[in-house]
Amino acid sequence: MALTQEEQLANVTSTLRVAHGELLKMEREGFDKAIRDNPALIGEYLIKLRLNCNLLFAFMNKYLVLLSEAQRGTAEKRQGIYEAQLAEKKSPNMSKEHAENMTRIDSANVKVIENKIQQIKNEYSRYDGICTALQSRMREYDTERRMS
Repeated sequence: MALTQEEQLANVTSTLRVAHGELLKMEREGFDKAIRDNPALIGEYLIKLRLNCNLLFAFMNKYLVLLSEAQRGTAEKRQGIYEAQLAEKKSPNMSKEHAENMTRIDSANVKVIENKIQQIKNEYSRYDGICTALQSRMREYDTERRMS
């Protein structure tokens, strides 16, 4: 059975959270020196985090397509209702208000998709920062190795 887009996204963010949690646990337990002095361990976590972090772009693109479709669908539905009201000799303001009221749920669904996109952006930013810190430590280690 194929996973839904929501389930796939949840799996990716769960993987990212677990890796982040493992790094935090090691640091709390005093293994921070071992992490910082072990390029293999840094590389392992960097790859795990970066690969999953970059998957977030694929999800964001899917949600952007959904957002475009939802916005267009809402606009077309609202326009249809507006024109139908005008055809019934209603005033433009009354027709506009009626169309907006009749597409309120559609507008809320658009907002839900926009919020999901923002959530994915926030997740990406969070884990990208961790990847940047790990990459920086990798560079430091490489510089230290060359200097010795």
